[in-house]
Amino acid sequence: MIDLLALFALAAAGPAQDAPAPPQDVVITGTLEDKDRGTYRELPFDVPQGVTRMMIDVEGADHDKGVYLVLGVYDPQRERGWGGAIKPHIILAETFASPSYLAGPLTPGKWRLSIAVAYLKPGVVAPFKVTVHFDHGAQAQVIEPGARKAVAGWYSGDFHVHTGNSDAVCRGEPNGKPVPCPTWFSLKAAHDHHLDFVVVTDHNTRSQYGAIAEEAPFFDELLVIPGREMTTQYGHYNLIGVTDFVEYRVGGAPGLPNINAMFEASRDTGALVSINHPEIPTGENCLGCGWSAPDTDFARVNAIEVANGGIAADHGGAFDDGANSGTAWWEDKLNQGFHLTGIGGSDNHDPIDGRAGTSPVGAQSPVGTPATIVYAMELSQAGIRQGILSGRAFIDLEGVHPGRVLDLSAHVDHGASTVMGGTLSRPRGKAIQGKVTVKGGQGNHVDLIVDGRHLPLADGGRVTGEDAEVPFTIKANEKAHWFRADLRAKDGRRVLIGNPIYISE
Repeated sequence: MIDLLALFALAAAGPAQDAPAPPQDVVITGTLEDKDRGTYRELPFDVPQGVTRMMIDVEGADHDKGVYLVLGVYDPQRERGWGGAIKPHIILAETFASPSYLAGPLTPGKWRLSIAVAYLKPGVVAPFKVTVHFDHGAQAQVIEPGARKAVAGWYSGDFHVHTGNSDAVCRGEPNGKPVPCPTWFSLKAAHDHHLDFVVVTDHNTRSQYGAIAEEAPFFDELLVIPGREMTTQYGHYNLIGVTDFVEYRVGGAPGLPNINAMFEASRDTGALVSINHPEIPTGENCLGCGWSAPDTDFARVNAIEVANGGIAADHGGAFDDGANSGTAWWEDKLNQGFHLTGIGGSDNHDPIDGRAGTSPVGAQSPVGTPATIVYAMELSQAGIRQGILSGRAFIDLEGVHPGRVLDLSAHVDHGASTVMGGTLSRPRGKAIQGKVTVKGGQGNHVDLIVDGRHLPLADGGRVTGEDAEVPFTIKANEKAHWFRADLRAKDGRRVLIGNPIYISE
């Protein structure tokens, strides 16, 4: 997991200065005997400069053998926590920590692990081992290490959710007073709506990460990814997979000079950059909401929020389509040659109610609507990140529908097939043969888009079964730089939005 994150961060960032090697683990071993019963074993260790996350694992407690150990951690100035006998795995970081422990700077210097030998069965000699692991950069942005599921597949998620740590508001109980909405309700909504992952993206702040560290383990099949909506007067964008501070002020001192400097400032975290709701007009009703950052280098951007639930909620649940939509904005950048994965986010600010007339923030799209379905090698922060970088993802405007799939593949002559998100090599003057795979979409029809043009398909692209393939041909004389497919209902309403295959000649 740790190695994957580092590899993906470097792959996304491109050539750069060599990342500093992570500090060596500290390993402390020893034994406990009768004389240690009821005493404290103090184990000092050094924390080096530049560490932003630390994991401590203690082996040796074994209740079946009568070995009961209680653990505490002290930094050079203070106690950082006392975790009881059932918490042998401890995570400490600047903005989050395991329950029982305090978040805060990981001050370089002499730290101590204090082991209380609460009970040791007479005659038992108990070996113990302490491993202290240090992280910085991309590896340190993960609140919950490991994979929720270690198998490849399609995973459904929401890339844009707010909590009361920024501007989510819901009604408290029992009096219904508007209050900052606790993070718990957003996570529960993601679970209740059958998401595999959710990204919590409060505006500019980092206070949400402590709540995530405490509450996310309860939802043991839901991957919670820390994020942040970087909110500027020139537009909003999400950092996906970040806990470190990144400057959000732009336009000169005391902030950064321009938006590209902001993108660069997050590079070492390995976080994805995704521009939010770029099509919204900027004005007093939504300051800085539309994207107007001058001289934006879109080569530094990984994704575009093509479907925003907040926009849909403002229009009775209808997602924008056609001219001046998020899709049109995205496709314009595709036509300029940028490879940008289209994703969706609910932008939910009230996970409990969200209804016009009763919610303190007005109509909201539910958490998980739209859902973004990502093909990933595992359900982990690294896996979802790499899935978005690969571009093999689609958006379900109706929320999560397990088993519903929109995929795309193509080839030239009898060459190797390229899947959605990939780049197909097309010799000049050659036709492209492809197919759109649709599962769970019977009765709808495929809309094939080539460089923004809608290409007619045989039988109108109608999907005739629950597991269907709709073939197509891009003729040899037809110019194309990218192509992708949407799924539309009989009335023309979009249901699914697909990502492109890019073409090189």
